[in-house]
Amino acid sequence: MRFALSIAASLALASLLSAQDPKAPAPRRALFVHVGGYLYMNPLTSTSPTGADRVRGAADRFATGFRIPTAKDNDQLFILADTLPTDSRLPTKDTLAKAIDGFCTTTREQDRVVLYFGMHAVEKDGKAYLVPIDGDPDAPDTLFPLADVYAKLKDLKAAQKIVIWDVCRHNPERIRTRRDAGPMSEALFKALTNPPEGVEVIVTCSPGERALEYSMPRGPTGMFAGSAYLDALRHATADLPAKVAPGDPIVIAELHKTAAKSVAALSKQTPALAGTAPKQPAAYDAKTTPAKRFEWAVLPKDADVKSILDELTLPPLLDDDTGPVARLPFLEDALKNYASDVSPDEILKNMEKYPLRVATLRAIQTVRDVWPLGAKEPKEAKGLPVLLAPVTERAKKGYSDAQQPLALALVKLELELETLESAAPHRAKETKRWQAHYDYTVSEMRLRLVVLNEYNLLLARVRTETLPELPADSPGWRLAPTENLMSRRDVKEQLASAQEGFAKVAADYKGTPWEVLAKRERALVPGLRWEPITAPKPDAK
Repeated sequence: MRFALSIAASLALASLLSAQDPKAPAPRRALFVHVGGYLYMNPLTSTSPTGADRVRGAADRFATGFRIPTAKDNDQLFILADTLPTDSRLPTKDTLAKAIDGFCTTTREQDRVVLYFGMHAVEKDGKAYLVPIDGDPDAPDTLFPLADVYAKLKDLKAAQKIVIWDVCRHNPERIRTRRDAGPMSEALFKALTNPPEGVEVIVTCSPGERALEYSMPRGPTGMFAGSAYLDALRHATADLPAKVAPGDPIVIAELHKTAAKSVAALSKQTPALAGTAPKQPAAYDAKTTPAKRFEWAVLPKDADVKSILDELTLPPLLDDDTGPVARLPFLEDALKNYASDVSPDEILKNMEKYPLRVATLRAIQTVRDVWPLGAKEPKEAKGLPVLLAPVTERAKKGYSDAQQPLALALVKLELELETLESAAPHRAKETKRWQAHYDYTVSEMRLRLVVLNEYNLLLARVRTETLPELPADSPGWRLAPTENLMSRRDVKEQLASAQEGFAKVAADYKGTPWEVLAKRERALVPGLRWEPITAPKPDAK
């Protein structure tokens, strides 16, 4: 390729002029941040369809492509992600702030640094924010200001400073049921592409667009799962000459041009390059010791919340409904009044003494036993189903059969909710732990009834073929979340009661697992609709 040859020629010339040892480690560093399972927003693609984590592999390939040293005595790759199986660090707001500070503090003047952010970003009241794993888009104080990142980079003395904003991501192959950041806005794009002088930035999509994610086999490298731009950038770096002098600049403009062209062939996505390189970068000095690794933030001492979460554990409402609640650091002071006094087994042996606790435990156990949208449900209606065209009589029967466990679950959950509500007079005499359990469970039961009613209604529309018209190139339909319920008025009223209850739980039990669980359920998009399948099919490389 003529373009690739021009890159090779320029790099060869630079190496000749600098007379550097091409085998020496390059003074390069990378901070790779990725959030997979958000608490209050839709997750990003971070695992393959089999559930295998792909973030670590993506970060390693990123480091290889950018010639980032990863030797034991000179490891300059720093990964902050929630999916690493042996890593207890979570990309919370506090940890993210300390990671950026530590990375910048330990960087030398001759270092060429790359910061990659695969996460949600939002604009609120004229300000741009990154959304950490515990960020609530309705609460700006839980978000990480973009201005703080750029302030650190403005003061950073480095030979080259590159930031890749892989935000506003969307995987059309997967259904997401929590709040979504939406397409790139004009205001957010303007903020991202306005870095301090001497900083080069890539934004992986333009206003009105989404940054594509997908999961699929990628030739001999195995299953790829994640950002299309990141995948394309990896292939672009693989085309670079192997012999690159340590002090050479990262040819980010050329790499971006190649990656953007590849992504444009897959989706309506226009990655952008902005900013400027430092005017007078520090000279390469092979005699200096490598940059030091910084110490990751030490999480505050956390309370033991396992027993609380064990008592409340329920099947996911829908597929992909996971979040790192158990790994969050809850402070002991916040939970000092919520200690357990009696085990669940002891409670069930003394039902007359603990009527509210018994009603709560039985309601939770009933959901565990009968929830039909989990692993035990019929194949025809697992999770959020896909319906291929044309609608056959066999398909109609399959969906009709799938409604039977829904009907049974609805009856049983309605009875348990009535029992719970009748136990309300005993609440005032209960401990704070069981008041919180009760308040949360009542709202959870109401929400589960809403989801089942909505799901049942949409399955019934298959039998009556009350479905949207398909485009010529669509193979069928799939269920997708929507803000508006299709169900009758009483179901909508049930949802309003559940949301009101969750809001009260979050307000009454701040700093506790109940607050997090309630806010997660409030972030659910409960409505469902059939929509034509329009997922792109990227070509494997």
